[in-house]
Amino acid sequence: MKIIDAHPHIYSNNLVKYPPISDPWNPGEPAAAEDLLATMKKNNIHKAVFIQTGTYYGFDNKYIMDSSKKFSEWATGVVTLSPDDKTSTDILENAVKNFNVKGLRGIPNKSGKLRDSNVINLWRKAEALEITVNCMVMDDLDLVNEIIYLANKFSTLRIVIDHCLMLNTFRKTENTLNELKKLSKLPNIYAKLTSGTHGSPRIFPHEDMHDPLKKVIDLFSPERCLWGSNFPNKLWSKGTTYKENLSLFTKELGLSNYEKNSILYKTSKSLWF
Repeated sequence: MKIIDAHPHIYSNNLVKYPPISDPWNPGEPAAAEDLLATMKKNNIHKAVFIQTGTYYGFDNKYIMDSSKKFSEWATGVVTLSPDDKTSTDILENAVKNFNVKGLRGIPNKSGKLRDSNVINLWRKAEALEITVNCMVMDDLDLVNEIIYLANKFSTLRIVIDHCLMLNTFRKTENTLNELKKLSKLPNIYAKLTSGTHGSPRIFPHEDMHDPLKKVIDLFSPERCLWGSNFPNKLWSKGTTYKENLSLFTKELGLSNYEKNSILYKTSKSLWF
């Protein structure tokens, strides 16, 4: 079975060419694109979708763009751009047309809003470029109605909810599932099931997260759910390895072959490749 990792972050070793922001969140392990590829090969992963990490590079997407172009045989990229920067639409177009970027990480404006003219302009550009928006609002459930507004406004735009609104088992669990249920009713909204590890206070196999994850799969259907590793895992999985992140979906959740093929491969292929 082919597998696509839809959520790894990458960090260059070249701090001169790709300088981090002040006080960056360091990866905690070698996490360049080449390190990711080595990890993927060990786990029989077919392709990857590089996700820009704002906690290390901010809005400087040069490493993601260069890597997406350099490693186009097995990867593509998702850039994070400021809605408040008027040049972001031009940067996005250049990234898509010249650097093999296939996605935008859609974030709120500096006032914490999505229903905003600058956000709308950026998402309109994404729709015109026929790329996917990864909507990253953390656990701000008050923004769900704004996501629904944008999903209706841009009905041909595919929108992926990053980390399922930070779904977890210790805070706002039922409220989060209720908001995800609202989002699942729109056919152009997808769920990225990356909260299985960091949403649990327990060690692997994170039994407490099994039922919430299965509920999300039932809400969205396997055809609109996808897997990502949270690489580098020392930083983003807090003790759960890359292999264990994958095993949660290949084994621990007890998914059918059809569910696994959709979540681990077909959904991501349709969105980014």
